Amino acid sequence: MNKEKINSVFLFMVDNLIWVLVVIALVVFSLISKSFFTPYNLVNILSRVAPLGLLVIGQSFTLITANFDLSSESIMGFTAMVAALLLASQKNGGLGLELNPYLGIFIMLLVGALIGAFNGVFITRLGMNNFIMTVAMLMILRGATYAISPGKSVNFLPPEFNWLGGGSLFRIPLENGKFLAIPVSMFFVIVAFLCAYLVTKYTRFGRDMYAVGSNRQAAEAAGIDSKRVITLVYVASGLCAALAGLLDAGRMDSATPRTGAGLIFPVQAAAVIGGISLFGGRGNLVGAFGGVLLWGILDTGLNIAKVSPFWIEVSRGALLLFAMFIDALKVRYLRRVAIRKVLASSTIGLKDPLHQVE
Repeated sequence: MNKEKINSVFLFMVDNLIWVLVVIALVVFSLISKSFFTPYNLVNILSRVAPLGLLVIGQSFTLITANFDLSSESIMGFTAMVAALLLASQKNGGLGLELNPYLGIFIMLLVGALIGAFNGVFITRLGMNNFIMTVAMLMILRGATYAISPGKSVNFLPPEFNWLGGGSLFRIPLENGKFLAIPVSMFFVIVAFLCAYLVTKYTRFGRDMYAVGSNRQAAEAAGIDSKRVITLVYVASGLCAALAGLLDAGRMDSATPRTGAGLIFPVQAAAVIGGISLFGGRGNLVGAFGGVLLWGILDTGLNIAKVSPFWIEVSRGALLLFAMFIDALKVRYLRRVAIRKVLASSTIGLKDPLHQVE
């Protein structure tokens, strides 16, 4: 087997490591608890991680272009609170406007997209550092969410608003005479990942994203408007965060000032463990979906096994660290391969001991 074939096999294994980890996690927790590998629990896992999945899609888009969006969890909470205030009655914590639910959803999504556009414009047009910019927005929006909230949950939202996050498509009869409700959110997040995968894989915009993330200067030299691509990516991230807020508020039938709080690190971990590189230009949305599944499986499995919440937090940090470690190894390996190719095509080549790559 030649070196090029070995390189391809190695990268394929690393990029698809997530699915091996998902299978291992399923097997381990199924052996630990009989109640884990049941239709109810598996459907519940997919339903619970649906908001996380939407955030991961937006984060994956930004990471592919070698950027970050650390404000997405706050966009999720802020847009959910805005919608809830517009839709709920005064006695339930709202402003008493009780707008049409579909108008409330439209405003919610529009606010998310506008915040994303704001991030994108400041980063691309004004040269703001993407890390600092989005951390600042994370803090601003979380504070704004508390400021506009009534200091408590805003609940009893309209059924039309709750349907996407808390509704059921159909029910499947089980052998014990009970029914298994299939949540809308489960199908929605799967379709969302499928659409995101098709966009990144088969559209010009998707190819431009990878080109910008791989080498922005080269992409611009090839005629790609990198500023436009990055701005649109942030708009997509803001829209995904608003959709995540819609799913979460719909499932809980309420919005709180803490909606989405603490999700940014799970989002990063799920995306990176799923193969999306922190350095840009590499990864796919199928792997990112696997990262979301793994996070949900570990969280649910450890809770069913009655592991201490403190150790669950340790496991979350360990998963994030492992994701960073795998990404660093992959990037280092790709750099070594690239150097070897350059030296092999040079006039001296790899045979010269002065140019050997350790």
